[in-house]
Amino acid sequence: MAEVAKTVESASLDAVTSAIECGEPSRETRTYMEANEIDLAILGTHGETDFSRYVMGGVSAKIVRTSPVPVMWVREPESDDSS
Repeated sequence: MAEVAKTVESASLDAVTSAIECGEPSRETRTYMEANEIDLAILGTHGETDFSRYVMGGVSAKIVRTSPVPVMWVREPESDDSS
């Protein structure tokens, strides 16, 4: 996160802020987005590939379904661990 913040600051973009909230994750995330006038939510995901997982739940899937703004999922690239 610190490395990303440095990149954002050097690009003259708004500062990166983090917050810790208690409660139901998707609800707290939506509340934060609305309270802070977020234009785009970017969420990390572990990328469950089963379609039923997407349909049935998961925090990021709930946020996508109920978000007041566009949401982008970012998945960590697969490692090239062939050893």
